[in-house]
Amino acid sequence: MDEEMVSGYVERSQSLVESSPQMDEQNTRARLIDPFIKDVLGWDFYSTSIEMEYSVQMGSTKKKVDYALFTDGSPAVFVEAKGCDTTITESHADQLRSYMRQEWVDWGLLTNGKSFHVYRLKKDGDKPDVELLRRIALSDLTANDWLLAALSEESIQSGASTEIYQRVERRRQAIETLTDQKAAVSEALRETVVDRVGEVVSQPAESLSKTFVDDLIAELESDQNDSHNAARNSSQTKTESDHNKQTEAGDLSDAYVVEIADQTESTSFSDDSQANLMGTVVDHLIRDHDLIDAYAPLPYVPGKKIAILNDEPTHPSGEEMRLYRAVGGDYYVYTSLNKGDKKRHLTDFADAADVEITFDGDW
Repeated sequence: MDEEMVSGYVERSQSLVESSPQMDEQNTRARLIDPFIKDVLGWDFYSTSIEMEYSVQMGSTKKKVDYALFTDGSPAVFVEAKGCDTTITESHADQLRSYMRQEWVDWGLLTNGKSFHVYRLKKDGDKPDVELLRRIALSDLTANDWLLAALSEESIQSGASTEIYQRVERRRQAIETLTDQKAAVSEALRETVVDRVGEVVSQPAESLSKTFVDDLIAELESDQNDSHNAARNSSQTKTESDHNKQTEAGDLSDAYVVEIADQTESTSFSDDSQANLMGTVVDHLIRDHDLIDAYAPLPYVPGKKIAILNDEPTHPSGEEMRLYRAVGGDYYVYTSLNKGDKKRHLTDFADAADVEITFDGDW
């Protein structure tokens, strides 16, 4: 995946959206979605690999899918397009899911040019199901190049997209297991060392085993976020299989909500981008709740490699943060994390700032 191409697409598209936020579907498709499929994903509009307004038989009626991307004569990706002037809702998602199940199509993309919702058909069990893999804001496309690689014509045609998905799932499951079972894994490591060496190492082994698990999680996350290895080694995703989660009116914009409360007041923040919301919340904690004092001196490095909060956009190794948000005037928070780790670090920040934090929406 050409990172420069993706960055250029994002920059151009953001400019178009800002200048014409009420673009209808026809103009959105021509200015944003067609270039995304052609330039970013590499599909050839002048070949038989793309069919527009593809017919799907749904009971006694025929429905139309905006784009069907083909491999070996069969649709492999369905793309449903909405205008920038349209808020993506759960009913739009259900429509795409029904098309994918009906035609047994592996991949689905629902987009209004500002938000990209990627779906995957799961064929386990008696009935196929469709899970939401990722909801990506336009500004976060460059941080999800593994997903762009999976949807590219090259990967779909070669079958590599399935391998990318499987590797992503294995890595995601490993990170999730280590995060959820950190205490148990750390204790098992300590016990193994003590059994081999003796009780004399019990105390240092307890501390170092926890650090080891943190470092292992950080290493897996770091590998995920390496753009040069995204297509081979896969990248970050947090599978969201419960597609019934939605906001009150079925509105999927500003789907992530965080509330910060102290003894006197509470403040709510929302965004459709996890990274943007993390930056907004950390900025609030720095400016209004003295978060930096709790972590001075910076950088704040939970493990050994990745700085989550720093006064410059770099990690301890000197490597530049690949995805970050400027916060509090002169600080930077690292946001190239999966959903679970964003929640974990935001919770730690709230604890350090002595405030309560709650998560709502699609968290």
